[in-house]
Amino acid sequence: MKERQDKIFAIFADRPNITVKELAALLNVSEVTVRKDLSALENSGVLRRTHGGIAQVSSDSIEKRLQFRYNEKLKIAKEAVKLVEDGDCILLEAGSTNALFARELTEQKEVKIITNSLYIPKMLKDRRNVHITVLGGYFQAEAEAMVGPLTKLLLSNLSVDKAFIGMDGFSEQLGFTCGDFMRAEVGKEMCDRARKVFVLSESSKFENVGLTTVAEFSKINTVISDKDIPPRAAGILKKYQINTIIVE
Repeated sequence: MKERQDKIFAIFADRPNITVKELAALLNVSEVTVRKDLSALENSGVLRRTHGGIAQVSSDSIEKRLQFRYNEKLKIAKEAVKLVEDGDCILLEAGSTNALFARELTEQKEVKIITNSLYIPKMLKDRRNVHITVLGGYFQAEAEAMVGPLTKLLLSNLSVDKAFIGMDGFSEQLGFTCGDFMRAEVGKEMCDRARKVFVLSESSKFENVGLTTVAEFSKINTVISDKDIPPRAAGILKKYQINTIIVE
């Protein structure tokens, strides 16, 4: 069922106004089965259905970002799960790929998550194998994330096994970058609070350069991305001896 629901979400990324009947035909299942899958996706917060039976991707910003290169993000998330052990305490930065990672992770392992995301705990509200601590701070509505001096202060008192962060851009001069200064400060602090730091990012982010550094090369243990990562970016990662995992 989980695999079918992933296919449904991927279809919506391309065809947001598809009908239940059309979905059933594409997936070769009954309309009743499709409706059950849509209800499950709606309960998890990634889809919204209309009264006419058409399901639509929610207009919320993070959910829009989930649509973009969804299959690549899902593969990255599944690969990142392999890096976590039962009982690990991890820092998880807000973001769409990290949200998928949290979902995949908590389907398989018992972990403790500390995050500045409000979307992730909402998505995982029915999971009983995960302990979630949400950091306080200034609320950024579009990102559904807590940022700012208070968030950074709370992080400064922590020490965890692993941190998983995202990025908006990349350059040899700045390292892994972010387009928002307050989010970048949270990411930097997460890097300082973890023994191992992992960057999860689909390949198109490597073609951009953000405003400010979120993580220096020296802070990162492993990057997980997809096969379309630009050769120049891959060369820089190799130059700085950053372990890079490419999902196919």
